[in-house]
Amino acid sequence: MPITVSITDDQLDQALRGFLLAVCPAPFEAILGQANRVPEPVEQDFAVYTPTGRSRLATNLDSFADCRFVASISGPTMTVTELDYGTIVIGKQVFGSTVAAGTVVQGGPTGTGPWLYTVNPPQTVASRVMAAGTQDLEQQTEVSVQIDVHGPNSADNAQRISTLLRDGYGVQLFANSGFDVTPLHADDPKQIPFVNAAKQYEDRYVIDVRIQVNPVVEVPQQFAETLTPTLLDVDVEYPPS
Repeated sequence: MPITVSITDDQLDQALRGFLLAVCPAPFEAILGQANRVPEPVEQDFAVYTPTGRSRLATNLDSFADCRFVASISGPTMTVTELDYGTIVIGKQVFGSTVAAGTVVQGGPTGTGPWLYTVNPPQTVASRVMAAGTQDLEQQTEVSVQIDVHGPNSADNAQRISTLLRDGYGVQLFANSGFDVTPLHADDPKQIPFVNAAKQYEDRYVIDVRIQVNPVVEVPQQFAETLTPTLLDVDVEYPPS
């Protein structure tokens, strides 16, 4: 099972770019920094945003999701005859007695019961209880981003950006992206001239921004089906193990 991340860097990029395009009047462009051999945008007014770091905000928040079902496997086909609880999702790892280590669901379901799934590697397993549980580990994270605002209207655009990144209006714009991304605060804009490829000065304001994301890393997790306790007499002296 691949270890997945719920909020990717591309999704953070989409949320931030959408915010910049929404608050700065057209014609305006926003591009991700550190792109090799990419010329400046055609528009005179534009912003270049570059992630500069990630900092932990809190201890991990762990949650668990078990999935129990009865199934058999013949070749690449897993036939599920009973789903007790949970959800069988493509990409999840399958656990069970005699099930090959690293067995992953790759397709399905088809049918209306029993349900057919495709698994890898192919194998033969008689009908038995199986599982496809996961553990989710959320790390609340502060992402630092430097936004360089260029162009003749850079001062006004920097004012828009820095003001709205510290206001509920900006929070709502990020929420509209559909991703769990929230602006925390932004430093005051600093006017730092930029020398372009033609050796000409351009107006540029630099804003250091802090954004919170809450990525969840999902990993496979086995759960105990039964527990068999063993009682030990506390009055008996046991030799050191």
